[in-house]
Amino acid sequence: EQTLVLTRNFLFKWFIVGYLFLIVSLLMYIFAKDWAAGIAASWYGIDPETYNTMAIWFLAITKIFLIVLVLSPALALHWLICCCRKKGAGD
Repeated sequence: EQTLVLTRNFLFKWFIVGYLFLIVSLLMYIFAKDWAAGIAASWYGIDPETYNTMAIWFLAITKIFLIVLVLSPALALHWLICCCRKKGAGD
């Protein structure tokens, strides 16, 4: 049970840090879109429309990754731990 709790806590913390990173990325995209597109254009030769498309895809894929591959297992482990504790307390 100790390993399950440790894994669950790790996944929850990973989700929180990842979502904070996602929020910061979204705020940068909203408020500094033109500046970042200009940097991408000068460094990599990417036009602003391509940069905007790539930024939106990054935000979407990161959100899906965090929810499906980090939060979902954390919630499943949480429910498993709760069930194990209730079962152990009833014995």
